[in-house]
Amino acid sequence: MKVRELLTNTYKSSPLLPAEIDSILGITLHKSKEYLYKKSDKNLTISAIKKFKKLIIKRQTGWPMAYLRGWQEFYALKFLVNKNTLIPRSDSELIIDTSLEFLKNSKNLNILDIGTGSGCLIIALAKNKANNNYTACDISKSALKTAKTNARKHKTKINFVHSDLLNNISLDPSSGPKPAQKFDLIIANLPYLTPQQMKEPSIKKEPRSALLSGKDGLDHYTKLLSTIKPFLAPKSCILLEIDPEQSKQIKTIIKQYLPQAKIEIIQDLNKLDRLIKITA
Repeated sequence: MKVRELLTNTYKSSPLLPAEIDSILGITLHKSKEYLYKKSDKNLTISAIKKFKKLIIKRQTGWPMAYLRGWQEFYALKFLVNKNTLIPRSDSELIIDTSLEFLKNSKNLNILDIGTGSGCLIIALAKNKANNNYTACDISKSALKTAKTNARKHKTKINFVHSDLLNNISLDPSSGPKPAQKFDLIIANLPYLTPQQMKEPSIKKEPRSALLSGKDGLDHYTKLLSTIKPFLAPKSCILLEIDPEQSKQIKTIIKQYLPQAKIEIIQDLNKLDRLIKITA
């Protein structure tokens, strides 16, 4: 079967948009859409047709395109992603912009990314500001494996730790337990969705543990903020990505555990409350 025939048949039989179908064939063949148009008379192998049809079925049942192609672009970098990692989103680039502003004219600062997932946040920072000390943690060993692969791919030096929030951050893999480190910048895009929000079809294939956080979506941030104080260096900064509806609630939690901190809410391009900046 030729490229043109396969695409035409699939346009008719699949509910997917033609552009998505074209992209999926490109993923199958590791070729661009332009190549497909130029080589529309190319004969396809049976194995390529089978792989294409499997990917079409996956997409029709809700698998994100990022998982089908195996990567997602974030802050002008490509990151490997899979079913063990949350897919990086453009909203989270606000964390990088705000972090780089905080890190301007500085070096040798200690930076921690909590719940690193694919590693996109900490790696983007390390690529743009290499002269600092970077640590990242995640509760998922599978996610950490992906993050380490991404760090090697982008040639960044990051210390990865298997940890549920801050539980193991005070442990040095090379020398055993040691006093808790102090961090100048802590960033986190932790789970913050409610059970109701988890019903959204677009996220049903992403790891539930990276999205859901109790009845009000604030279990993870409440736990983090209740234990974070010993890890803060003088004049430190904490950046937390949130759901826009949570800003009032999370400010109350911050005041409970860090009563002297300055709290700033930063909005995204859609003028929605997206980032909490805490200056300790």
